[in-house]
Amino acid sequence: MGETRMTDAEWNKAIDESVKRENERRGEISVPAPPYVISKEEYDFRIIHRVVTEDLIRHHADAVGDPNPLWRDPAYAMGTRWGGIIAPPTFEACIAYGHPGRSMRFPGLNIYAAGNKHEYFGVIRPGDEFRIIDKYLGIEEKIEKARPYRLFLHNYQRTYINQRDEAVAVATGRFLITGYLPSKIDSQEQLYKDIKRHHFTKEELDIIHRGYDEELAGKGRRGKEILYWEDVVVGEELKPVVKGPLDICDCCARTVANTYTYAFAIKWAAIRDHLDHHPIDPETGEYHLRRDWHYEDATARAMGMPYAFADGFQNEMVLTHIITNWMGDDGFVKILDFRNRRINILGDMTWLKGKVVKKYVANGEHLVDLEVWGENQDRIIHTTAIATVRLISRSD
Repeated sequence: MGETRMTDAEWNKAIDESVKRENERRGEISVPAPPYVISKEEYDFRIIHRVVTEDLIRHHADAVGDPNPLWRDPAYAMGTRWGGIIAPPTFEACIAYGHPGRSMRFPGLNIYAAGNKHEYFGVIRPGDEFRIIDKYLGIEEKIEKARPYRLFLHNYQRTYINQRDEAVAVATGRFLITGYLPSKIDSQEQLYKDIKRHHFTKEELDIIHRGYDEELAGKGRRGKEILYWEDVVVGEELKPVVKGPLDICDCCARTVANTYTYAFAIKWAAIRDHLDHHPIDPETGEYHLRRDWHYEDATARAMGMPYAFADGFQNEMVLTHIITNWMGDDGFVKILDFRNRRINILGDMTWLKGKVVKKYVANGEHLVDLEVWGENQDRIIHTTAIATVRLISRSD
């Protein structure tokens, strides 16, 4: 681009100064609004959908690949304890996805979703209107001498408040930021360089498609059958749920449901003030929105990844499916705490698996803790979570 590259010393100094400035904002409270006015801020940080609708809840469930009628069928939902359609866990990202505040933007820096902790205090219903309050938690550097790059953890908290001034959900987010020195950018070792796409046999695809057919038929979903807390056994395994092979349609479904989408001039407004953060298409010479590394192999490779891969939050959304299948219509998810451990590339399939690790009573609530995870066709785990679920007790 004709720009003079920083020296390593200049780059390190600029990074240190940026971290210092960011941490001076620690504890800062902000109240983002929908992006009524086009600005240089990336829109991911704002409110995406202020008003919840049945259609939006269904779009989110479609992006998860979850046919549960509790999320989509008014007649069915009317007959449940909720008396109507409710939103599944992680839906709050449809209200406001992303994080409150800018990330550091320097050549050689890449940002990865590390996983969010979601806490729920009530259900979200069609007709609810939301505002959000953000609290900035700062940046922490993770120092390890043997690591060939600098590593930072960027933290934030986002509270979702409905029209009755009820705090319905709180999301505490974590982003990993990796940074290579300017002298190392061109020669940096590609992450996940040994990953290869898997070619699925007809037998493997038949297993996947059979799993989809069973899901569409309601097999494996508890539904209206009550799971009583007394009947839960520590150590029991959850019925697996299959997803994949992941493709661009799956990724775009997630984007449309709960990420701010923009094109042409609006897209340019979102990227023009930090072009160094966005790769150049080698064929057209134009800048690509960095988000394209979730859709295109070429963009991913320009940013040091071997293949396009799922957004970290998409893995979180999908992993909730096995939990809601297991707990049935009467369960309520109180906490979901996710860790993204590895990328999930386009072309991989995922088995969602889990087990019960604890059951207990706290503050009068009958609770169960679950360990759940997503593993690919090679049994490599890419996402994990601890979930706390409230169940009905026979003593209630």
